[in-house]
Amino acid sequence: MIQGSTLFYPCSGNDLFVPIRLFSPFVTDFWFVDRAYFSPGHQDSRPYGYDAPADKQAPLLQGDNDYQLIDTRIDGPVSWNPNCYDISPCILTETYVHIPSKEKVIIHRRRGYGFSAFRKHIRSLGVFFYRGDSQGEGGSGNWWLAPDHVREVCKKLIDGGLIVTDGSQGKSRGEYHQFTKYRKEKFQNDPGEILQSVQPFTDKEGRTFTCVGYAGDRYGPTLIWQIKKPTRKGTTKNVPKVTRR
Repeated sequence: MIQGSTLFYPCSGNDLFVPIRLFSPFVTDFWFVDRAYFSPGHQDSRPYGYDAPADKQAPLLQGDNDYQLIDTRIDGPVSWNPNCYDISPCILTETYVHIPSKEKVIIHRRRGYGFSAFRKHIRSLGVFFYRGDSQGEGGSGNWWLAPDHVREVCKKLIDGGLIVTDGSQGKSRGEYHQFTKYRKEKFQNDPGEILQSVQPFTDKEGRTFTCVGYAGDRYGPTLIWQIKKPTRKGTTKNVPKVTRR
């Protein structure tokens, strides 16, 4: 269902490779957004080198033999003062060919704020990926799993799309509390223990959320939820047309 779709990951930091390995080449358009990218000396991105100017960044997948870099593009100032919070965005876009499948995969790293990037660049979404975020130092302070923002994400998610999250910044109550139910918990046994215990739920707009997978731990287990949207009234799917003679 997510073939040829887009993945969006706000406040992504250096957590880029797991989403790419999980979903490429089914997802062909990746957006990783963080305010600390390409800001020399920024305390959040300096430890892994993503603070360097955009034109000094090594190709993200240069060590992966399954990918061949075919194009690089930069839009916006290549560096930004980390003490200036009125950020001018910069997008470093790398286009690869996934050699085994011959699919073209595009990876964007954007310096800037998540909500503005989501509203400006994302029209249709296959995967929303969000984990490892907090209110404290180094965290974004953005409540992506608050009900109004979950609904905003769901409006752009395709039918059958995925929300992948460890429950960061979520609420323990409300219609989406299942996202945060296992936050900060550590499971010692097989991940199947988690999957068997997670129950599907339906929100007020009739969307059904079913846990279909596990993607490791950050601030608790990262669960993969599939969203099925309700059929609109007055519409019928998969009904063959009748030709009258």
